[in-house]
Amino acid sequence: MISTQPPMDDDPYQGYSNYPIPYDANQLVQNMEFQNALQMSDIRRNMMTPRRPPGTAMRLGTSSGFQRTATGRPGTAFKPGTGFRPGTAFRPGTGLRPSTSYRPGTGFRPMTAVRGAGYTSSRQGPFDPLNMGSSSRGPAPALEPGKEDNPEEKVKIAERKIMELIESSAEAVSKNDMKVALERAKEAASRERVLIRLQEQAGLSDSHNVDLTFATSFNLAIQYTNNEMYTEAIDTYQDITRNRMFNNSARLKVNMGNIYVKIGQLSQAIKMYRMALDQAPGTQKDLRIKIMHNIGMLFVQMGRLEEAANSFEWVMRERAEFKAGLHAILCHFALGHRDKMKRGFLELLEVQLNIDQEDKYSISTDDVAINILNEVIKTDELSVLESDMKAEAEKTILNAAKLIAPVIEDSLTVGFAWCVDAIRSSAYGPLAADLEINKAMVLLHNRQITLAIDTLKMFENRDTKSNSAASTMLSFIYYLQGDYEQAERCAEAARNVNSNNSAAYVNLSACAIKRGELEKARELLEYTLEINQPDHVQALYNLGLVYKKLGEYEDALECFEKIQSLVRHDLQTLYQLGHLNQLLKDTDQALEWYNQLLGIVPWDPGVLQKLGEVYDNSGDKQQAYQYYYDSYRYFSGNFEVIDWLGSYFISMQVAEKALPYFQRAVELAPDQPRWRLLVAACLRRTGQFHKALEEYQDIHEKFPENIECLKFLIRLCSDLGLKEAQMYAAELKRAEKARELKERLGSGRPGTTSSRRSNSGNSSRAGSGISVQSSPSANRKELRTGHGHLNRMNTLERLENSTPEPQHDIFYVDPVGPLPIRPMTAAGKKEEDFGDEELGDDLLPE
Repeated sequence: MISTQPPMDDDPYQGYSNYPIPYDANQLVQNMEFQNALQMSDIRRNMMTPRRPPGTAMRLGTSSGFQRTATGRPGTAFKPGTGFRPGTAFRPGTGLRPSTSYRPGTGFRPMTAVRGAGYTSSRQGPFDPLNMGSSSRGPAPALEPGKEDNPEEKVKIAERKIMELIESSAEAVSKNDMKVALERAKEAASRERVLIRLQEQAGLSDSHNVDLTFATSFNLAIQYTNNEMYTEAIDTYQDITRNRMFNNSARLKVNMGNIYVKIGQLSQAIKMYRMALDQAPGTQKDLRIKIMHNIGMLFVQMGRLEEAANSFEWVMRERAEFKAGLHAILCHFALGHRDKMKRGFLELLEVQLNIDQEDKYSISTDDVAINILNEVIKTDELSVLESDMKAEAEKTILNAAKLIAPVIEDSLTVGFAWCVDAIRSSAYGPLAADLEINKAMVLLHNRQITLAIDTLKMFENRDTKSNSAASTMLSFIYYLQGDYEQAERCAEAARNVNSNNSAAYVNLSACAIKRGELEKARELLEYTLEINQPDHVQALYNLGLVYKKLGEYEDALECFEKIQSLVRHDLQTLYQLGHLNQLLKDTDQALEWYNQLLGIVPWDPGVLQKLGEVYDNSGDKQQAYQYYYDSYRYFSGNFEVIDWLGSYFISMQVAEKALPYFQRAVELAPDQPRWRLLVAACLRRTGQFHKALEEYQDIHEKFPENIECLKFLIRLCSDLGLKEAQMYAAELKRAEKARELKERLGSGRPGTTSSRRSNSGNSSRAGSGISVQSSPSANRKELRTGHGHLNRMNTLERLENSTPEPQHDIFYVDPVGPLPIRPMTAAGKKEEDFGDEELGDDLLPE
């Protein structure tokens, strides 16, 4: 039974579980509330909410105005096979929702609104404001593609491609690939023309990019110029300058003028420069000055010096600069205008550099950090630029002064004095001392040595770097004059004034080498290379010569290799490298250096002789002959070359070819009996006995004490059966006794007399040996001193004066052997039978 008594409190759910309701189907049939619920459940509702498992509460999208009955809340769902809990009800239109417990005897609860805020029942899907349930709707639609058919888009794409081609062309120029750059420039120009037609067809001509057209044409003109296609470049530039849409296109006439200069049309170039100058605004002062300077340079090339001078003077009036001032002075110098040269030089001295380099970097403080920063600033790019500008200015002023000083006055001394005074009264006063030193150099060039020395001596009492330079020059002059003591004194003075003067150390070392003090010279040179200037060429060269004299060929070779790395293709260095490798027996390397030297001076006979020596020492006589012969062709006065060629032909048993060389030596040195004896020997070997006899007689007449000539006369007369053999034998006896007496007196002690047989043993009966009694070194000294005017010095011989000369054996031994036996026409007496002949009283010993 269901209690109809309400509870004591107001809780509608109280007592829900205290009165269990047993399951009874008959009661449900009689229960009006249940029957009403069944009827309501048959009503068709628009329920769009998802289905849920039975037994859960569901809320519909609309509220219901259904009124409760007097017995309870309708809406309790019934599920067969399950228990039913009375007291629960459902809200029509909201789904099943257990809400309140049913108490017997109580009424229904008032109705409440169940519609959510912002919720509508007309929605056909679940609430998804962020569209998170897209997976159920399928993939998102693709982005809408660009409308390429739009003319504006086509124009933008075309412009972008043209700019890419222009940039690619510029990049190719940076890689020095001019051909590719031109191809890209042409393609860009072609695309730009297509773009213009496209804009005209689409009616977009007003929006045309003028800057793009200018960039395309200008780049094309530049690439034509880089590829030396000057005609096409000029046509392109003309198209640009004629187009009025391009602003400031008149500046391109300067480029056109540069092209005309390259092709040699100077008049047309001047015309273009003048047109560019007329159209350049006054605010572009730098451009106008550069154009006018170019015009002046073209006038100089055309020989119109007056107009050129006017152009440079215009530049100096606009803005004074050293280059234009020097060019103006050069024009006045060529025209011979003394007054204008002076005026131009004074204008040159008024040019201001506005550089306070010495004051700016002469900061000296106790702060180490500031000093380090100051040292860093001294070597930065700005300091280097300022140093270069200052050096260029000083060089320009000194060159101008040296140019005009000899001609602006009647004498060189007065002209230099005027320039020195002008410099001293200007902001470049320290250059006056350098100009005076240059004056001394000019005097030396003009062979006015005394005046040069007097000029340099003016610096003796000055404690400046100019004093050091003047003393160095004085030392050099005294050294050339052979006054080594004065040279050393001046070099010492130069070193005392400036301890970093490398030239002073070089002069001191040269004086030490002349005195034979090689160790001292080496110390001086090593010091200056280690402390002052490691790459001083003169010091390295002298040190190499010192090492060479000391026999330290490896160290000498290292010095000359350093010079070769500093000064490429120096003749003296290449020779020393070749000679040192020759001394070190490195034939291949010596040949390489000599061949490099020969490539520079192919006509130098000394180089050819050295190559011949190398091949001769290596056993290649044929190649040696070729170089010796070439050396003889360029200079036929070298006795060593003549001797080698004659000996070569004699060794080849071709005495007739050796004869012309020895005859040439006789012409060069007629007072040397050796060459006459060789000529006579060649005549005798070729069978010209009578000519040989006449030659021997001529030698005996000019040199009566020559024992070798007497021996050959005796033998030749004996072979020919002439009676003069006894006369020559007597003269030979007297000559030998005179030589023995001279040797005894020269030695200062009694000597032993050698027998005639021992004396005559020096020459064999066959007569193939030709010997000279004088020593080889003595003969060479006679040839070099007595007839030095005949043997002129070449480049390499002058270098060899400072090195010990190799000793050459000038004794000649006939390698062929004895002469063939003559037919028995007349028997001559043998040399061994001289003792059996009847000798006169004058031939007997005293």
